[in-house]
Amino acid sequence: MGINAGHEMMLKKRTLGSFGWWKIACGGLVFACAAPMALCVASVWPTTRTPAVDMYELMIDLSAFPEGWRSWFGPVHTPERAHGEHGEREALYIVFYPQGLDRELHFADHTVFRYRNELDAAIVYYGDFRGGQFRPWNMITPWAVPEKWSYESVVADRLKFACGELDMSPVAPPRWDCTAVAQYDEFISIFATELSPDYMTLEDVERILVAIDERMAFHLGKNVE
Repeated sequence: MGINAGHEMMLKKRTLGSFGWWKIACGGLVFACAAPMALCVASVWPTTRTPAVDMYELMIDLSAFPEGWRSWFGPVHTPERAHGEHGEREALYIVFYPQGLDRELHFADHTVFRYRNELDAAIVYYGDFRGGQFRPWNMITPWAVPEKWSYESVVADRLKFACGELDMSPVAPPRWDCTAVAQYDEFISIFATELSPDYMTLEDVERILVAIDERMAFHLGKNVE
């Protein structure tokens, strides 16, 4: 005997009703399991800093340099052609030079890149800068940590420092350069300078890196105790 229309409707309601309660029960169980996991992920996944830090406050100034140095230009945003080359949201750089020398050949520069969060910055630090800033191009002496260098940053999340002798120009003698690449939360700082016993010693470089650390610690609210 077939099922009449009334029985068929009742059967559908009962079946759908049972299925609906089953879905609610299962959904509640999934939510109960997933909610703590989501909260855990949210608590450790880096987010964009708010309010944003004024990047100009992170740039070193002439007060960090030895006597006789001058400001050439900056801080300014990186050229349009280079903006975003390393996935950054913003980048500033500033250039200094020792008075009395050709500033096209003798200079020091500081660049700061801002990323969405510290995870993005770490990925670029390892992927682009940690190796890319120390490539063996035009090198006479390979990049290495100087024997007398002992400074270790207590502010930076990660830092690489090395010096090497470079053949930079056919019209100028080879020179020693030092570069420091550091990550501070969502920022990457790169300081590069010529090394000379006359106007930029290793002690001078250390004082500049300390000045960068101090700025980063203050403006990023990093606890260095």
